[in-house]
Amino acid sequence: MRKFALFVVAFSVVLSVAVVGFAGGKHSGGHGDMIVGEVVKAEGAFVTVKDDHGKSHKFHVDKSTHLEGKIKAGVKVEVEATDGGHAISMMVKK
Repeated sequence: MRKFALFVVAFSVVLSVAVVGFAGGKHSGGHGDMIVGEVVKAEGAFVTVKDDHGKSHKFHVDKSTHLEGKIKAGVKVEVEATDGGHAISMMVKK
């Protein structure tokens, strides 16, 4: 019985940490912030997007980023990204 109680406590702690991690937006499973704007620069692993309010956002893009369309300067995109600036997905808007 004591081992079972210890297991339940340990499981609860692990579950709590996982929930807090996902709530912070630092995961790569989706549901990040959405930004819509025009690509200003696409260079290496980084894409800079200027939103409709004139603010520039720099996103890190890698093989885990879901890309739809040809990402290049001048195209309008919709970006889902983490608070840390990693692009979860980037889609060219038509």
